[in-house]
Amino acid sequence: MAEYRHALLVYPYLREKIHTNFLPPVGLEHIGAAIKPLVRSLTVVDMRFESRPVSSFLRRDTDLVLLSVNWRSEKEVHQKLIDSLPRHVLTIAGGRYATQEVESMFDSCPNLDVVVRGDGEETVRQILTKGSPEDVPRVSYRKDGTVVHNPNAPLHPVDEWLWPDRSLRRYKYTIAPGGFDSGIPVDLVASSRGCPFRCKFCTFNTNPFGQKREWTGRSADSLLEELSQIKARIVGFTDDIFTWDMDRIGELCEKLLSRGIRKTYIFNARIEMYKRPDVLKLMERAGMCVPLIGVESCHDKTLRAISKGFTVAEVREAFSVLRNFSFFLHSCFIVGSIGETREEMLQITDFAREIGCDGISVQRLRCEKYSVLKDVVDANPEYHIRPGEMGIVYSDRYSPQELRRIGRQVVLRFYSPRQLLRIGRKMLKLGLATPQAIFCAILFMLGRFMPNRKERISRRLKRVRRRGPAARASLRT
Repeated sequence: MAEYRHALLVYPYLREKIHTNFLPPVGLEHIGAAIKPLVRSLTVVDMRFESRPVSSFLRRDTDLVLLSVNWRSEKEVHQKLIDSLPRHVLTIAGGRYATQEVESMFDSCPNLDVVVRGDGEETVRQILTKGSPEDVPRVSYRKDGTVVHNPNAPLHPVDEWLWPDRSLRRYKYTIAPGGFDSGIPVDLVASSRGCPFRCKFCTFNTNPFGQKREWTGRSADSLLEELSQIKARIVGFTDDIFTWDMDRIGELCEKLLSRGIRKTYIFNARIEMYKRPDVLKLMERAGMCVPLIGVESCHDKTLRAISKGFTVAEVREAFSVLRNFSFFLHSCFIVGSIGETREEMLQITDFAREIGCDGISVQRLRCEKYSVLKDVVDANPEYHIRPGEMGIVYSDRYSPQELRRIGRQVVLRFYSPRQLLRIGRKMLKLGLATPQAIFCAILFMLGRFMPNRKERISRRLKRVRRRGPAARASLRT
């Protein structure tokens, strides 16, 4: 077994997506937990909170650097960062973008040694244990001036007892949408991976190297142990679908209640959860009160076309049950679906109000590299896929810019002053936020539709980044 003295784990983004810039990089932290027994020491650096270059974190004994590269944005930053690393240091990249663009990563980053394709925990452990990437599945690496791609292999089930070592964190992660810092600590937990459904629009139901990841979840006991160690009062589950196994959720809620662990939980859900009112009562009591429900469309023809698996009538029935519980019901919709007109897209607002949504989010239809939606788009010659990371689907009638305008119109119509007041009252009643947090959220919502939005948010995020040194100081005291 090779012995590594110091591993530097880098989250290389200076500014991630505007509305998620405050979330901890738990994927990278899972890698850290996986390799901790195999290295003498390790450091996790989140460049969103640092003004110093990554080279300042290199030590004399640093012999391993791992980077989490998930998005195309800031591509030049990643290249410059990797090129700044010493050649004698083993440099490994992973993440969604690194997996999708293996060849271009190696072409543009001469100092890059290895790319891990897909889930990284077990793969990186194997590389370090063997001392070489040779014969390790789902790995691409340089050898004698060429790039070798090792074959894929069956995906490992989710690890029951692997979660981030939060004592290694150097930063305070607090909810700060658009740079408006609420001061409320937030954390993330991965309770499962994969999804049993096959929605055609989904960009995550197939992993970046073309394999369908079936759902596997951690036990209630495993989750209870991790949640008992988390200090943040707001916890988001990173699961593609948290509510698939409602028996598991019911068991977890009972254990949380018996241990007196009370937090507020945010999670991705489907409407089928309404069929288990017994578990919904437990979720309400345990603080699992913010389901992000993928409704996608208010038209049956679209739901059929994207293989969503339910009808508009079932959506109405589900929400008639869910409204009886103290949940903050947030629904996700899509504009630009194949065959939908502007008028049909704008009906989202009235439908969301009818079924009792507290909040909504609207995204444009996307088609990534391995999505089965590509076949649907190809079969409709008037529809196209915009090149780039987002893979926005648009048509001869509705350009990407026009779809953005339609989405904003839906959102603006929904978030009327009356609706914002209703949201504020409900959040305070449920203990989801403080007055300061609600004020920050309102400023963020208003700022989304004002000129020079990105420039103003960039300035605010620079101020938020100061939490890095402050957090380190507080950790030392």
